Amino acid sequence: MSQRDAELARRRASLMRRSAMLRLQLGRQLDEGLAPAWRTADTAARGWQWLRRNPWVWAVGAVALAVWRPTRAAGAASRAWGAWVLIRRFAPVLAPVLSTLLQIGAGRAGHRKG
Repeated sequence: MSQRDAELARRRASLMRRSAMLRLQLGRQLDEGLAPAWRTADTAARGWQWLRRNPWVWAVGAVALAVWRPTRAAGAASRAWGAWVLIRRFAPVLAPVLSTLLQIGAGRAGHRKG
């Protein structure tokens, strides 16, 4: 191997190490930048799980709305029904996408500093 080839090989190895270091640094910076969004998503998911375990909260909210604002309660019920119909219609399409996004989020959660 000539001296020039050896120098090129050393330079290439140096650039590869620097590239790997920069990729790791970028990954850490992205994790730090997205950490608030992931925390918010985690909090929302925990809140949703709590609401699913405590259905009485939905009933209390519906009764309170019906007592205080009967006209708005009817409008809210109509919008809720429309949302339910849309969810049922698009669930087969959205379920795989949401599943993938949640798996990505769960995978990234393991890399965060707590």
